Amino acid sequence: MDVQIASRLANRRREAGLSQEALAAKLGVSRQAVSKWERSEASPDTDNLIALAALYGVTLDELLYGADEQGSGSAEPEANTTEATDAEQGDDPDDAACKAADHTQNAADAASDTDGAADASSGASSKDHVSIGWDGIHVSKPGEEVHVSWDGIHVDDEAKNEHVHIDRKGLHAQDAKGHSVESDGVGGVIVDGVNYASWREAREKLGPDLGSTSPFLRTWNRIPYGAFVAIVVVVLGLSTGTWLPALLLLTIPIYHALGRSIDRRSLVPLMKRLIAMGLLAWVIWMCATHM
Repeated sequence: MDVQIASRLANRRREAGLSQEALAAKLGVSRQAVSKWERSEASPDTDNLIALAALYGVTLDELLYGADEQGSGSAEPEANTTEATDAEQGDDPDDAACKAADHTQNAADAASDTDGAADASSGASSKDHVSIGWDGIHVSKPGEEVHVSWDGIHVDDEAKNEHVHIDRKGLHAQDAKGHSVESDGVGGVIVDGVNYASWREAREKLGPDLGSTSPFLRTWNRIPYGAFVAIVVVVLGLSTGTWLPALLLLTIPIYHALGRSIDRRSLVPLMKRLIAMGLLAWVIWMCATHM
């Protein structure tokens, strides 16, 4: 299926306030089938397309191609008008009546199919939902979905625009900033659209975080502060004959928290680390002085 059509199906579902699990129950299909439609790995059949259109209250063209691309459809009313005019001018009225009856019957069938699927899923909820069965574990609430099943692990957080999919094809992950990482199926990895022959090559060129952090933070983390502190602790320990200089090791997490605070222009990471390390240092000091 076309990727744009798959995206429209996903957007329609979210606008209707339905999770993949709830939509699957309404259509009488599996959650995996809905997931494959929205990832353009499979296409819904005609009956499911009709049911989807009726469920969302749109036409098939609007469902598949969107309202913005209906410009070409402006000729359709003209065609219908021409048909009506031809019928009025002498075409067989029985043909026009049959066509109208067919359209009415198709609409009724679509509505009937949708109502039947809805009845079969009367217990389904579009809000928080947890399902555990042979097909896996499915947890969903508005804007967030987690599915663990035979076909892999799928996590979607629409509020943060974060997605993680791990299946037989490999890994695909995207964070809120649009940073994406996915395996290419032949042992390599694609990071933000750039293909690397292996994960090792990607880590060597982009760093352990595969480029998800800012250039400043990557430079900050390359400074061997931890090695420097370790040398100072050893020297002071040997010269004083005590292990108390080892408390300086607690400054290593503080150093990295300081880098994150500078990068984010926020004191929150630093304050959290200072409080945690301060409490830990106090506990160690109290234990050492009372032994």
